Amino acid sequence: MSEDNISDNERVHSRQGYLLYSLGGVTSALPYNMVGTFFVFFYAVKVGLSLELVGLVFVLYGLWNAVNDPLFGYYMDKKITKWGRRVPYIILGTIPLGVGFILLWWVPWTSEILIFFHALFMLFLFDTGFTLAMTAWSALYTEMYEDEKERATVVAIKDTIAFTSSLIGIIFPPLVASAIGWPLTGLTFGIVVSITMYLSLLGTKERKEYQIDEPLPVIAAFKETFKNKSFVIMALTYTLIDSCFAITLIALPLYAKFVLKMDEALIGFAALGIALGALIGIPFWRWVYAKKGPKYALLFAIGIMAVGILPVVFIGDFFTLVIVTLIPGFGIGGVLMTEVPFSAAIDYDELQTGKRREATYNGILSLIARLSIALSGLALIIVQFLFGFQAGSESQTPTALLGLTLLVSLIPFIVGILALVVFSLFPINYTKFREMNDELKILHEKRLQELKKS
Repeated sequence: MSEDNISDNERVHSRQGYLLYSLGGVTSALPYNMVGTFFVFFYAVKVGLSLELVGLVFVLYGLWNAVNDPLFGYYMDKKITKWGRRVPYIILGTIPLGVGFILLWWVPWTSEILIFFHALFMLFLFDTGFTLAMTAWSALYTEMYEDEKERATVVAIKDTIAFTSSLIGIIFPPLVASAIGWPLTGLTFGIVVSITMYLSLLGTKERKEYQIDEPLPVIAAFKETFKNKSFVIMALTYTLIDSCFAITLIALPLYAKFVLKMDEALIGFAALGIALGALIGIPFWRWVYAKKGPKYALLFAIGIMAVGILPVVFIGDFFTLVIVTLIPGFGIGGVLMTEVPFSAAIDYDELQTGKRREATYNGILSLIARLSIALSGLALIIVQFLFGFQAGSESQTPTALLGLTLLVSLIPFIVGILALVVFSLFPINYTKFREMNDELKILHEKRLQELKKS
């Protein structure tokens, strides 16, 4: 091994390397949360697109994710270029990611049908780039870090960055937009997320020993993936968690504006308690994941999140909301560390197939989980029809206010309990997790020896 490779390896497995790689957490969290939180508010309240059409955009967007994510993931695992099988997609995907995100907040049309197609196209463009870049970036985490303590350390760093970025993406856009407008707000954040994505490449290194395998055929690859019980359970759990987040984030700005009657520039601060609770909880959850394993930690976190969110149904002012939501926020800090149990499912697959297929798994996970976006769109349509929400209006009926309240309290509680039940079936406990880790170290050493002989 050359001195340059040794130097790269030392950099990747250092605190500096952890931090550089984790900068991708800005790109994974800030734009996704800003879109998830303010897309509906921006298009329904500021632009005047009907809630039915906004919901239809989300339904079509969710279906598009169901097609592109698994195919992109499989192709990344299969196609190895001279620059690697992860880094090129990060470089290329960041371009449409940034452009689509920036133009999403610039709407030059007044016709509702043109606004609808503009929102749909820019969301598709953003998501295509996001899928390419983030599927590859996420796959590198499992490839580069094997030891459970190192994984817990890296996930804590990148989730701290991601949580902070989520905080910025959820709280500050309306405040910034009140000063410079939504188009310039989108431009500012779009430039930031593109730059940080490229900077994360300084902390990455593709492992050549994972590129010597002959990839599975496409049908066999998907078949093997769905034979992995641990992955199927994790994917269903992730879908329920993502549905909980998506519905809550969509409804939160509307809840803050119409139920809590907060100033429009400050509606993002309705998520302050959740965000602070998550940030406070990160050191604790890092310890739990490292000491107790992924199954115990995630079950514990989901339980706190689900039970903690229910009292929101009784809240009527901002201060009480912040205090009460610190508890579910603390649970969310552990819930969002799903990379650890997800990585365990991928490790199990390698022991069964002898191949590393992170991108395939990330793509299929996105296929299942992104259906939560379609469910969110259906939820918006239901709110429109059952509760009578009026797009473009400065006030809502008591029935509509009840619908918004249920979307940020009772619905997340029910979905959270379902996630708890499903994940209780996850077969990889801490003992099994440690045994797999020992087996993988032996397998990876054999890979290195084969690489040296070639």
